[in-house]
Amino acid sequence: MSAKIKLQRVGTKNQPSYRVVVQDEARPTVARVVATLGTYQPLKEPTEFTVNKELTLDWIRKGAKPTEKVRILLGKAGVLPPIDLAALPKRKKKGEVPAEETAAPAAAAPAPAAPQAEATAA
Repeated sequence: MSAKIKLQRVGTKNQPSYRVVVQDEARPTVARVVATLGTYQPLKEPTEFTVNKELTLDWIRKGAKPTEKVRILLGKAGVLPPIDLAALPKRKKKGEVPAEETAAPAAAAPAPAAPQAEATAA
């Protein structure tokens, strides 16, 4: 069983709140929760993130991998070493084409064929 530590939304419409849970990665997202590690409430001022540190570290030692957002939150909470957010890759805007893809068709275009020398029969 490969486990994931992820956020599970439990809030109402326009009032999100989340549980930090451990779930089997191969199962659907609505599958049974293996363990509940804490809560995250982004609308509270300041944002509230509570997690059981010992239980979380125990699951990580067992091989559970946190999602990107949970990893950032665990770093801010001091459970794991903090992540440099500037080093994370930026998300692409909708409809934006990466620079590599725009340059690739021009480079991949076949070169014009050289004129073939006509053989002369003598």
